[in-house]
Amino acid sequence: MFNEGTMTRKAQCCCGACVVEVSSEPALHGVCNCNNCKKRTGSAFGISAYFWAEDVRVVSDNTAIYALSNDHGKQERHFCRNCGTTLYWQVEIFAGMTGVAGGCFAEDPLPDPTFYAMLDNKCAWVSFSEQMKAGLKPEDIPTKN
Repeated sequence: MFNEGTMTRKAQCCCGACVVEVSSEPALHGVCNCNNCKKRTGSAFGISAYFWAEDVRVVSDNTAIYALSNDHGKQERHFCRNCGTTLYWQVEIFAGMTGVAGGCFAEDPLPDPTFYAMLDNKCAWVSFSEQMKAGLKPEDIPTKN
């Protein structure tokens, strides 16, 4: 259940029609170099913050859903009907979590990402901080107790 008594962060699309709030720090926060994230963001990588689903509240939802399946299983991406920003999603391998686009927290930034993944797809000119862990293994994915 969304924790009303804690500090919240707000993420929103470019036009402001779609807003989500989170009431916790991310369970996972990283940079993904997969081709899907590159295409989703129109950039060299995607910044993904995964929160336990109960810590995410959709405040205003003018989204459409794009559903797909790939190596990571089924995915549902919620994007703004007005401006097209992908704001949040669910991915089968991250069961019980909701991913939120890290850049959509522009006015309320997140802590630094802790890992980068899909190294085979990383653009040669991109480099990451030495403090970040390279790769994400199945055992690195947290489970809810």
